[in-house]
Amino acid sequence: MKINSIKDAEKVLLKYVPAVKAFTGKDITIERIKPILSKLDNPQDKIKVVHIAGTSGKTSTSYYIADLLQKSGMSVGLTVSPHIDMVTERIQLNGKPIKEELFCTYLAECIDKIKDLPVQPSYFELLIALAFWVFYKEGVDYAVIETGMGGLHDSSNVTTRADKVCVITDIGYDHMHILGDTISKISYQKAGIIQSKNTVFMYEQSKEIMQTIQNRIESVDAKLFTVSNIDMLDLNLNHLADFQKRNFILAYKTVSYILQDQNAFILQKADVITSSHTYIPARMDVFNINNKVLIMDGAHNGQKSHNFVDSFKNMFPNKKATVMIALKDGKEYAEVLKELKDITSSLIVTKFNTSQDLPAHSIDPIIIRDSAISMGYAFVSVIDDNKLAYNELLSKKDDLLVITGSFYLLSQVRKNQQLQHNY
Repeated sequence: MKINSIKDAEKVLLKYVPAVKAFTGKDITIERIKPILSKLDNPQDKIKVVHIAGTSGKTSTSYYIADLLQKSGMSVGLTVSPHIDMVTERIQLNGKPIKEELFCTYLAECIDKIKDLPVQPSYFELLIALAFWVFYKEGVDYAVIETGMGGLHDSSNVTTRADKVCVITDIGYDHMHILGDTISKISYQKAGIIQSKNTVFMYEQSKEIMQTIQNRIESVDAKLFTVSNIDMLDLNLNHLADFQKRNFILAYKTVSYILQDQNAFILQKADVITSSHTYIPARMDVFNINNKVLIMDGAHNGQKSHNFVDSFKNMFPNKKATVMIALKDGKEYAEVLKELKDITSSLIVTKFNTSQDLPAHSIDPIIIRDSAISMGYAFVSVIDDNKLAYNELLSKKDDLLVITGSFYLLSQVRKNQQLQHNY
């Protein structure tokens, strides 16, 4: 097979998007990806891995860990999902999405190797397998791997080396139709990435969460380190949103352990500060447009929205914004709306229709509108076409504008309006 461009690659990848709207619990199994990895000579067993699971902060923490490791002089691979601006974000080498030509070459070779398998992979499974393979072929010192969903049955959970370092970010309610309807059940899924003899980093969280994690730790003879915010009092991180400070500190403590364990290069304070400025797409992402401040943040559940609103209030005390939102079908929209109400002067509800790992459809905007009105939102409008909704957003009198909710909405708006920052 030959793939000549990213546009061609995206067309090829669409064939691997499952026909179903969503997986159910019984359909998620790491056994599906093992034959694919076997065809690629099991690259996941040949590289050192930092594996990240959690509900909020996974992607940001992954970016910070990758950059800090790179600052220490290591060659680093990073895979995150979903991607925001380009599919090459799924396979990053030393802080940059893989070059398009190289991505196309590796993808074509990978598909050729697995074409005779009786069960073909899903979109996510193919790209996770591809990431492991590329990282091995490119000789990275560490691969930073973000889970797609959950952990125990996630396709990324094939790294079983004892030297794997696991990071558990803040756990909350999300994907409950798959991961479970209690915090204990969700925590159990997240803790599933912890394998025999692994080292684990996380913040102290609720008693329920910590008990579930501790049970997993004991069952696989792993080692747990809990992190505190006071660990970074000697650094000025005031440029970061509060939730990003939390993510950065977790990343820093994880990387410090790795470097100490390997008697490696010690990070200089200046390098740590530089890493704290790492660009992370669509997380508290600020643009200046027509003398207005536009903030994009993929806050798509109650926990993420709470963190976003806290940071917004700290950055813009006593200010409100016009907010544009769309949420993926199945999300707990009421929790998101409750959090956003305090900072919203008017709400524009819109839609998206796209696919990456799975076909993604937005919640009917009328449902979100009616819920917002019932909560006491003063001004709510529905504009189905998100291009028109964006134009309406810019026309509002507010100097502060927010686009939030699903990453799929943010991705479509950024592509349509060419609102990408450079890495």
